[in-house]
Amino acid sequence: MTSHRRRKPFRPGRILLSLGAALGVVCLVAATASVFLDIRPMVVSSGSMSPAIPAGSLAFAQDTAADNVEVGDVVAVSRADGTRVMHRVVAAEPSGGEVALTLQGDANAAPDSEIYVVDRVLAVRFDVPWLGYPVSWLSTTWGLMILGAGAFGLLVFALRPSREPTAGRRRVAAFLAVPVALALVSATAAPSSAFFTDTGTVTSGSMGTHTVVSQAQPTCTDVNGILVLGNIARLTWTHVDARYEYYWELRTTGGTPVATGTIGGGQAAGSTVTLDISTGLIGTNANYNVVVLARLRTPTTWIAATTTTTPVRRTSIIIIGAAMRCGHA
Repeated sequence: MTSHRRRKPFRPGRILLSLGAALGVVCLVAATASVFLDIRPMVVSSGSMSPAIPAGSLAFAQDTAADNVEVGDVVAVSRADGTRVMHRVVAAEPSGGEVALTLQGDANAAPDSEIYVVDRVLAVRFDVPWLGYPVSWLSTTWGLMILGAGAFGLLVFALRPSREPTAGRRRVAAFLAVPVALALVSATAAPSSAFFTDTGTVTSGSMGTHTVVSQAQPTCTDVNGILVLGNIARLTWTHVDARYEYYWELRTTGGTPVATGTIGGGQAAGSTVTLDISTGLIGTNANYNVVVLARLRTPTTWIAATTTTTPVRRTSIIIIGAAMRCGHA
């Protein structure tokens, strides 16, 4: 007599729960490592480190003493304005108990203009391409709401009356770790970019993708005040997109910012954006450059690939005043 072993019915839900359990455990392990090993996730919002770390990647970095950093390491540091920059170390020199780092993006033709004097950095240990896009979106209000709803739905599913063995419910409980871990990563992930030297253009917006387009080269016009008082250099350009704003810096020719601001937010696409550079911004007669960067208003970390640079100068007029003028002397 031939005996036939009874086949178990195919249940897609069981496979889904098993896969979800495995993913949940991995996510929890990663989240735990992030907490106890001080490894911080960072969404890479530009392509200046391509192809090694493309835009949209989720990089994981560890807090490290700057004197442990070597040439070739990829690190994240903060600028004076709070912007986080993630680039490769091309030079490191001791500087009064700290370290002066020269950084350069792999896709950039030249090193950053700023030298970063720091005692600690975030050293990038590894990265996951494209994971930054969903993490960036999940950190928004809608994303967190969907995560919460998903966790609640899975909890209801786990507690429903069922003939499944106890092990099945354990798998469901493990599956619950997925949105919890993703929520943790989303809440702690910090954006990182390479300000003013980006070459990547793909950015994330809502559920899709968007390319932030740089504004055209501004037109500079000398505008006279009364009896040479209040003379300004006026920069104008066409607003690219109603979702954009423009971050600008007035820099010395050596690259040091002396004034900053934001303009254009809330204007209609196609309207004229006007930026007046006056003598009130600086007090030294010299040549300067106005650097303008297009970015999304929300989140402001998603930026255009290129910037524009407009030369201006400050010059005294006899003894009664000073003027800002277009171009360098």
